[in-house]
Amino acid sequence: MKELFVWLVIAVMLFDSLWYIMQIRRRKITPALSTWIIFVLGTGLSLATYAIAENHDFQSGVLNTMDTGVCIIILLTLVIGGERGLKFKPFEKWYLMGIGLVVAYGVLTGDAWSSNIFTQVLISIGYIPTVHNLIKEKRNTESFVTWTGGLLTGMLALYPSIVGGNTLAAVYSIRTIVLVSIMLLFMSYYQIKTANAKKKEKTHES
Repeated sequence: MKELFVWLVIAVMLFDSLWYIMQIRRRKITPALSTWIIFVLGTGLSLATYAIAENHDFQSGVLNTMDTGVCIIILLTLVIGGERGLKFKPFEKWYLMGIGLVVAYGVLTGDAWSSNIFTQVLISIGYIPTVHNLIKEKRNTESFVTWTGGLLTGMLALYPSIVGGNTLAAVYSIRTIVLVSIMLLFMSYYQIKTANAKKKEKTHES
């Protein structure tokens, strides 16, 4: 049963990432580049510390493993598809310092477990630019299909982590579920707000 859930996570994430990339290339969505820079750094460091702390149990940590690859591909799509170069904003520079501190802590103490927990906080910060983008644009700039898929994979990945008795993988899944749910609430709010504004415009025109 554990392997079934692992393959379900892989299948949903592959579909999700392909859909997201197509939406980006068709310019139907405008993701925040900052979020994906942060996600690549955060998930990569998370995977590295997880592998050390949990003896390379990639089945239980399938969500983190897939996340890292998917985030790299999406970031490359954004950079190649529009953004010229990677110009770090002040916020991102502070984030990079945070990554450096986590790496230094892990090297100096040898405590990969605690380092992994710190990376979950850093990944959580990565959602801020996207939320800021929604507020700034006052409309939904993201894909419901992809983020709903993200919520589904978080839920599916929770089973292998629990069955495997893997606390770090479970923490990763729970963080994903909570933060993606918050993202979907923001997206829904602005989607409904935009729809209501269009209805009012049509009413005034008639």
